[in-house]
Amino acid sequence: MEPQNKSNNKIGTIIGVVVIVVVAVVALLSGKKTPDVTPTPDQAAPTTSQAPEQNLPATTPATPQSSPADTAKKSVSIYKDGTYSATGSYMSPGGPDQIAITLTIANDIVTDVSATPEPGDGTSARYQNKFVSGYKQYVVGKNIADINLSAVSGSSLTPQGFNDALAQIKTQAKA
Repeated sequence: MEPQNKSNNKIGTIIGVVVIVVVAVVALLSGKKTPDVTPTPDQAAPTTSQAPEQNLPATTPATPQSSPADTAKKSVSIYKDGTYSATGSYMSPGGPDQIAITLTIANDIVTDVSATPEPGDGTSARYQNKFVSGYKQYVVGKNIADINLSAVSGSSLTPQGFNDALAQIKTQAKA
């Protein structure tokens, strides 16, 4: 009977090795990594068990850490923080028109904006007032580099004046 026991031992060993290899491959494919160093107390591993009466999740996720490279990407600004003003010009059927813009920037994001109509005639005044009633939603909270208005609240020419003033402000605010 010894030959059969040796054969069973070899089969058992082979099956054990195969199981270990499969587990290792699954772990590698799932992206699980083991830490190279022992974590410090402030980097403790997630808690894997909780008392059932606490009704807490079985696993507490680790807090993601941002790298210095991520922080550098977030803090690089193209424009200097501040409040800037410019008057944009455009041509309407009634002749030349202007609109004055004052814009506040923080970390390249527009935090406040105001527009003062400077129409050349009554029709332009009506369209500038329509523009002023609805443009802020396209400007405040947006990155200044991404703003380029077309038609706003039925006004298609006043945004040209706004974009002209915005281009001047971008030049003033270049860091």
